[in-house]
Amino acid sequence: MIAFDSVVAVLILAGAVALVRQHLVLGALGRWNPVAVLTLLALGFLLQTPVAAEALAAIRTNIGYLMAHLCTLIAIMVTTLHWRCYLSCDPPGRWRLLAMSAFYAAVVGVLIFLFATSRQQPHGVGFAREFAGSTRMQAYWIVQAMVIIPAVSTLAVVAARVTARERRWRRGLFSLLIGSALAFTVYEAWVVVVVVLWPAMPPDWAQRVTVCLQVTISTLLVCGAIGPVVLGSVRSVRVASLYIEELAPLHDWLTSRYPQVRFRGERNRRAETRVTDMLVEISDALRLLQREDPALASENLLDDQTIVAALHDRAHLMAYELAAARNFRARNAGRRALANR
Repeated sequence: MIAFDSVVAVLILAGAVALVRQHLVLGALGRWNPVAVLTLLALGFLLQTPVAAEALAAIRTNIGYLMAHLCTLIAIMVTTLHWRCYLSCDPPGRWRLLAMSAFYAAVVGVLIFLFATSRQQPHGVGFAREFAGSTRMQAYWIVQAMVIIPAVSTLAVVAARVTARERRWRRGLFSLLIGSALAFTVYEAWVVVVVVLWPAMPPDWAQRVTVCLQVTISTLLVCGAIGPVVLGSVRSVRVASLYIEELAPLHDWLTSRYPQVRFRGERNRRAETRVTDMLVEISDALRLLQREDPALASENLLDDQTIVAALHDRAHLMAYELAAARNFRARNAGRRALANR
């Protein structure tokens, strides 16, 4: 499980990095909540590794396990609040949201209190087995299960509704996220059973059930959480490359005529940022061309009336510049055809 936890943590961190990249591209449209959630989940796996546990044991016995568990719980709570606010058909009001946040914060405080006031066994099987002979640690696991089960169930319901509205290529990945939420619900119920029936040590078959549930949840979580992020990043780069190819002829012609519109000394390597730069520079150069040389603009189908007439999608943010680029390419294609006759 050590190598497995490490691999899962690295994959989730990769998803967080991909989300940061998308956020920087989207600017104000991006949200940091998913990045925080993925980072907390990755920390939850990393802090369970022996190296982290031993390093933190100097502060307090098993505190590394506690921190890992709290990271996972907080990630689930934040995700529940985020999805209820932005993806639910019935988002909570302001006061209800504050009450939910206060309740989750109180639960975290109760869990820390139960851990801090319980005797911890050093070098035991792990934090999940430190409730033997301790009613407070038993209460710890029962309380967290009773809070997480409805939260994760809510995530599964909201994710199911969102999946129905997603594109076909993302539905499968979101279905994995739903499966992870359902598996997590089963796992939390199983934790209560283990705590109540086998407080000292469960039998071998029960331990195998626990490990199988943990592996299933982690696998579904990785695929469902970072899959849409990674594929979204790949698709974003591919779409931006197509836009660059379409805008490049007009952009090169206009910037060679009006070099003053360039506002970056060097071209940015990120395709999405290059598209934004090209659109701004094309827009500025078109205004200069239409004002200073309307005859040349009309000759190359770049006057305002011709571009507006060629618009196919007025709601598209860059429809004007794309229409101008297509007019320019069509004009050049016509010139080449005449020259080859």
